Order: sequence, then C-alpha cells, then structure tokens
Amino acid sequence: MKIWITFFSLILTNTFALEIDEKLTTRFIKVSSTKKTVLLNRGLEDGLVVGDHAKFFLTTGVIARGVVVKASPTRTIWSIYRIVSDSSIYADKVVNIKITKPITTTVDPSKSLYDNSNSTMSPGTEVMSFRGGAAPGRVRTMETESQSVDQQELASLGAVDDESAMLMRGPGLSSHKTIEAFGLVHLNSLSSSVDEGDGDTFNGNDANIDFSVGLEKYFDKPNSFLGRISFAALFHASSRSMTSAQGQQVSNSVTEYGAGAFYHYIAPPLSYGRLIGFSGFTVGVGSVSDTIDLLSASSNQVSTTADGSSSFFSVATGVKYYTESGFGARAVLDYYQRSESYELENGDTYNKTVSGPRLLLGLSYRF
Repeated sequence: MKIWITFFSLILTNTFALEIDEKLTTRFIKVSSTKKTVLLNRGLEDGLVVGDHAKFFLTTGVIARGVVVKASPTRTIWSIYRIVSDSSIYADKVVNIKITKPITTTVDPSKSLYDNSNSTMSPGTEVMSFRGGAAPGRVRTMETESQSVDQQELASLGAVDDESAMLMRGPGLSSHKTIEAFGLVHLNSLSSSVDEGDGDTFNGNDANIDFSVGLEKYFDKPNSFLGRISFAALFHASSRSMTSAQGQQVSNSVTEYGAGAFYHYIAPPLSYGRLIGFSGFTVGVGSVSDTIDLLSASSNQVSTTADGSSSFFSVATGVKYYTESGFGARAVLDYYQRSESYELENGDTYNKTVSGPRLLLGLSYRF
C-alpha cells in the first residue's frame, strides 16, 4: 500500500509542480520563535514540493527567502534562510511567494549575501555564506540538505513526536483545545409500544422536539488511531404535555445520562475549515415519569402518576464543522431506542419501548 501511495504521489508531484517564477498567495499559520521555520497553508495540492525555493514578498518588496522541507496535501514547512524584514514574518500574515531557482551557498565571505561591499556580483545573483563542512572556494546548490531543520524549531511549531505530526493534522485547531461543549436540538420521529403486563399491548407515535447538552473529549495524537477517536458524556431532558378532548391532560418527562464513543473520518477531528465525518454510539440510563390529570368533572377517572426507570442506546452518523476560533456546528442522524419500566402502586408493571430515527442539530465550542 505504501508503495502505491508513493507512486501516485510522485505522479501528482511531477504533474502539478510549480514552475520557476510562478506565484501563490499564502498565509503563515505558525512561525517559530527564531522565524527560521514557518508553516504555510499551501501544499502539494497547490504544486509545492519538497526542495522548492521561493521568495516571500509583499507590495513593499521581498521579506524573506526559504525552501520547502516538508509537505502534505494542504501544508508545507519551510526553512527560512534569508530574512529581509523580520517584522513582516508572524502568524496569520498573508504574503505572496514566488518560486525561484535554488540558491547557491559558499564559504567565501566575499560572495556572501550580507557583504554589501562585494562589487563583483552580477545583478540578480544570490549566494549566502555557508559555515562549516565545505572547503574554501567550494560552491554547493542549496537543496533540502543545505539548511537542516532543527528539531527544536519543529517542536516550537507543535510537532511533538516527529516533524510531520503538525502536517498530518491538516488545518488544525490548537492542540490545547481538546474539550468541547455542545448543545443539540432533537427532531424526533419515534414510535412507541406498551406492554401492560397481562398480555395486552398497544402501539402509538412519539414525535416531539427536545434538547441535550454534553462534553466531548478529543486527543492531540495525529499519528495514532486515538487521534481519530472522541468520547462524550451527555445529559438529555425531554418534557411534554398534551390535553385530550375528553378532559385529560397527559404529561411525560424523561431525564437521561449517557456516554458515547465516536470515530472521525474525511478529516481529523482537530481540523477546522472543512467537513469532518463521524460515526459512533451512545448508551445510558435515566428516569421517567408519566402523569394523567383529570380535567373534566364528568369523568370518573382519577389522576395517576407512574414513575419508572429507563435505559437507552443510539447509533449515529453525521458531520461536524469548526472555525479556527473553536466554534462549531454539527448535524447528526441516529437511530434511538429507549426502554421504560413502570411499577404502579397496585403492583401492575408496564414496559414501554420508544424507538426510531432522530435528526440532531447543534452548536459547540472547543476550549
């Protein structure tokens, strides 16, 4: 499998690689403290490949020059080997890049970029001093080896285990934002079945709108299976009441506590600016209350209240979307089943099952 992935990556790279003098508009996502290593929001899909050299410029002129040392479909890590305007290099800064020929390096001080007294350089020639490893007078083409990327630099950009971790995360939320608070509106289209205990049963419908809130935990492990998993704890409450034409008011309330596990695909769960697909399940327990109140004096029925316990499970699939600030939205389609058990004062037992599809829509925030 890795061989095929490498094969197709090479085909794409050779097909879509940018030519010399081509330009792109991009943005610094992260910048190291020394500004020698930066992360851009452009990658293989935009034609950038490892070893590409480029000038970073604004309308006021060139601000830096660097080389791609790591690339993913939507991100590249650059090693900056020439800084012209230090104040123009910072996170979220929008800049332009222009693909250039590889710079040459030399240990000859008279040919250094920083030696302004050198009058023998022809216009447009760019060379830089290279300290160590080369004999005097030797000139080398600056490919990926010419400016090694220090591991501490990469760590400062968020790559913990290896330099590609940050890229694999894609356009990611802060690694510190791994806890999410969410609220959901439930649009239910359920059916119910009641067993009275003496062999008689009857069926009905249970369509309503209710709400739930919860917390979800993610893991900043972009290179592992755990990085695709999340666990959630939720609280669900439902209360409804209706009055019949025969002078009865029926009230029903449900309070549930549950926990769930979810797997994310399409994009990692710490991504923003793209849809994230997910599937999973939730289980839980709760309490229920069913009340019939007498409203008409002509009726012989007395008011009754039955309290009981419940358990539920659901299987779900849906999509999430987040902004860079951590605010998000989700849409979920699930199949839900709840079992209710009531025991009346006279010893009668009622078992009720509520099940069917639900559409859940909600907002969330990660912190």
